[in-house]
Amino acid sequence: MKSHSWALCGLLVILEIITPLSAQAQRPLIDSLKITLHHKLPDTTQVNTYYGIANAFFKQSQLDSANYYLKPMLVLCKRTNNIVGLGDYHLLISTIRLHQGLFDESLLNAQSAINYFTRSHKPGSVARVYHTMGLLYKTMGENQRVRTHLEKGIFYIQQAITINQNIKASRNLADNYVNLGIIYEDLNEFERGRECFLKAIAINDAIHSKPEAYRVIYNNLGKNSSVQGRYEEAIGYLNKALAINLELDRTTSLVHNYRNLSTAYQALKKSDKAEFYGEKAIKLVEQSKDAPLTRSVYKMMSQMYASRGKYDKAYHYAVQHKRIEDSLMNLDKTRTVARLEGQFVVQKANELATIQANLALAKTKEIARIESVKAKEIAAIQAEESRRIAQIQAAADVEKTRAIAEVQTKYETQRRINQIAALDQQNHQASQQMHYMAGGLGLLVLLLSISIGQYWALRRANVRLSAQNEIITNNSYQLISQSDQLRTLMKELHHRVKNNLAIVSSLLTLQANGLTDEKAVQALRKGQQRVQAMSLIHQRLYQSDRVTIVNIREYLTDLAESLMQAYGYESSNFDLQVDVVLEELDVDVAMPLGLIVNELITNSFKYAFIHQERPLLRIKLDYADGSLQPGITLEVQDNGPGIKADDWQKSASRKSFGRRLVTSLTEQLEGNFELLSQNGTLFRLHIPQTRLAA
Repeated sequence: MKSHSWALCGLLVILEIITPLSAQAQRPLIDSLKITLHHKLPDTTQVNTYYGIANAFFKQSQLDSANYYLKPMLVLCKRTNNIVGLGDYHLLISTIRLHQGLFDESLLNAQSAINYFTRSHKPGSVARVYHTMGLLYKTMGENQRVRTHLEKGIFYIQQAITINQNIKASRNLADNYVNLGIIYEDLNEFERGRECFLKAIAINDAIHSKPEAYRVIYNNLGKNSSVQGRYEEAIGYLNKALAINLELDRTTSLVHNYRNLSTAYQALKKSDKAEFYGEKAIKLVEQSKDAPLTRSVYKMMSQMYASRGKYDKAYHYAVQHKRIEDSLMNLDKTRTVARLEGQFVVQKANELATIQANLALAKTKEIARIESVKAKEIAAIQAEESRRIAQIQAAADVEKTRAIAEVQTKYETQRRINQIAALDQQNHQASQQMHYMAGGLGLLVLLLSISIGQYWALRRANVRLSAQNEIITNNSYQLISQSDQLRTLMKELHHRVKNNLAIVSSLLTLQANGLTDEKAVQALRKGQQRVQAMSLIHQRLYQSDRVTIVNIREYLTDLAESLMQAYGYESSNFDLQVDVVLEELDVDVAMPLGLIVNELITNSFKYAFIHQERPLLRIKLDYADGSLQPGITLEVQDNGPGIKADDWQKSASRKSFGRRLVTSLTEQLEGNFELLSQNGTLFRLHIPQTRLAA
């Protein structure tokens, strides 16, 4: 029996240390652990066996089998109160739910794992949980396009880095830096991401890691190089990662390699190789059941087939990508995650308060014990002193009592004489009071009768008012219910409009890719940009509880940044200035205003920055309330060669649809605009207060 236990423990240690085993190597390991379960084992060894089997299935992307073996592990851990085992269970469940796209369940299990590992004093395991939470928020931020989630992911991985540095866990520290670099890439900070990958390589070199420890780093260095335009270098890194993952037969990692290789070859215009690796990624990703990874592969395949003119396949993968993206961008998931995180913070605060209260109670008891000892000593001293004082006072009290008795006798005699005189006076006053009371009683009866009459009148009025209040309350509840239904319908309407506009935008992109006439392509791309400008408005509306109000600051910033990226500019070599005083606008004003800004920015990108080393685009939205001309003023300025107002009018009167659209939308807003040549082109639009209040 003992030999079976020792052999199994050694097997589990190997499973934990040699993480990236191949599928062929893990299959015998799983079979061996299953055979071990048939023996009569100690509870702890049995728990470790279930965990080892589930973990091996997880590494093969067989999530259903992993869940199957985790269920008896949970029952056994609860029965034996195995705190470490419960922590391992919740950490692995959290990782599985993350791969399934169930973010709320993943966060809940991660929080439970932290509690169990903290109670069992396992800082290394706590660091593993923080690492998993960092990946969770990274995945949520990438899929839901929320920057704060990505920043929170950085926070949790930095927590893991701090713990691993303190306990000198170098191997785990390398993994931390790899995933920290990936999140920096999601924030478009590619150089910081590259620095993290190189730190991970340096750590692995220092501890003489095996080649499999470099496979994820090579993949991410390849992706980083590809994003920065160094495609040949990217392919070199990706082939290194691919060779390692093929030997280990790691399905999910191979999907990442094939997807990134397809993207790099597509950028090099090597379409056959791009399609070859893309099809390999599609074949494997359907085995992984990893929803976020599947979404990214479908998006890459749609773009690749569109560039090759295979629009039927491009449309098929675009629809699949949109379906998974909508399931991951669920607002209810985000709210549930935020609620769970808040509950976790409250729980930690309560635990801290309990610890502080116990410390305060222990301190109070110790102080009370010391004070009790001192009190006994003081009481003994005081008792002796009291005894001596009592002896002295006893003799004095005898003489004092005699003198007091004589004085008291004289006082009592005089007091009784005064009482007799006072009683006579009181009797006279009591007789007068009886007469007054009789008169007051009659007056009281009269007032009481009047009050009773008024009470019944008020009661009848209150009954009528209660009935009216009940009717008003019911009407109010009905109005509130109708208002909530209307708000829900409006949000759903905006969501559907945004999805339809996204489909229209995709169709315009596909159509543009299939045309050879440059003017037609430009016209379709302008139309696509106008559709995207309207789509941003509807996206803002369905993500907010206020279905008719738009945060114009965030909208204008997103619009400018999306156009900047569409025309190939980066924030590092472009000066974008957005100054918005009035943050919120009604959708009836925000929609035409957004289309005007879209036309002006597009015009600047096309004509103003051709010969500019450092392009500048300034967008300012000001609001004046008490001035001579109350309303809002929009200014859009670039540092290009400038355009004269006469040239604008001539272009607008001939065939420029964009400029005629600006003029038409200005009239719709009841505003007026002027065009100035001031260190470039300055467009100034004024919308009166009367139009904002309409």
